[in-house]
Amino acid sequence: MQIASGSNASFFINAQNQLFAWGNNSSYQLPNVKSSRQYLPVRVIDHVNKVASGENHTLILKTDKSLWVIGNNEFGQLGTGDNDNKSVPYQITDGVVGIAAGSDFSFFIKADQSLWAMGKNSFGQLGNGNDDHQNKPVKIMEGVQSVAAGTVHTLILKTDGTLWACGKNNQYQLGNGKTANQLTPVKVADNVVQMAAGGEFSLIVKGDGSLWGVGYDGAGQMGDLSVYTVHNPKKLLDNVQEAAAGKGHTLALKKDGTLWVAGLNDMGQLGNGTNTNNGQFEKIMDNVLSVSTAAYHSLILKEDGSVWSAGSNGSGQLGTGPGKTDKNLFEQIKF
Repeated sequence: MQIASGSNASFFINAQNQLFAWGNNSSYQLPNVKSSRQYLPVRVIDHVNKVASGENHTLILKTDKSLWVIGNNEFGQLGTGDNDNKSVPYQITDGVVGIAAGSDFSFFIKADQSLWAMGKNSFGQLGNGNDDHQNKPVKIMEGVQSVAAGTVHTLILKTDGTLWACGKNNQYQLGNGKTANQLTPVKVADNVVQMAAGGEFSLIVKGDGSLWGVGYDGAGQMGDLSVYTVHNPKKLLDNVQEAAAGKGHTLALKKDGTLWVAGLNDMGQLGNGTNTNNGQFEKIMDNVLSVSTAAYHSLILKEDGSVWSAGSNGSGQLGTGPGKTDKNLFEQIKF
């Protein structure tokens, strides 16, 4: 099972590898959905292993390792070799084991652990050594196990546990202690097992379960009772299994299944019943299996397989039914 969030869209893959989608569909980023807004989850594709979604485009990795793309392609983020939008899923390659989507750029990892990128590259977020947009996949690195794409920066986890970063770095979000943009990946940490790239900040989970943060902290997303930009990775929590980063908010899932939240909360995206920013981590839920964030909304997958949402709902991305009312408490989505 997997939950995933695009800018204003949401996705869920159930135990039967069936993909459900809901939210904004103005660029046909929801496969096989005809309306411009989808307020309730709808089953769209079967035999799906993973999904990743950006501002207005979606990557779909099927169980046979074929990669399909759909939606906006203004900057070549679909990797089709042109800049034509796609309103139906289009296969671009096979032998894929991992995917990630930034705002207007995309990545995939092939079975040989090579990392490939396409799309917008204004700040070097593709990591291929220049700032030219790419409308067909370009090879970036080898020995890669996972990748996380933020608004305009990228985190790359290699198979040896080293973390590398590239792209925009105006708020120290790459974690290398500098503010210069990086056109090629730079090594920033060791012993990393998971990471998340947010608006202008990054989260790093190390092998010992410690959570580290770096970059912009203006909304309290580091949960450290500070709003000062963090120049070098700073330890935030212990016993963390997984972290997710939104535009300015953080979800931290501990190994005991408890969910902790911090940061921007203007749309209720922390799900704690308020719309007030939270500069300190707060526990809000038990029995959580996985977390996902978009810019201003959050998704939770619980251990019983139920999916919950909170935050901005202007495009129906919470999946709670007709209407555009934001939610500041997590509400279960019905499938």
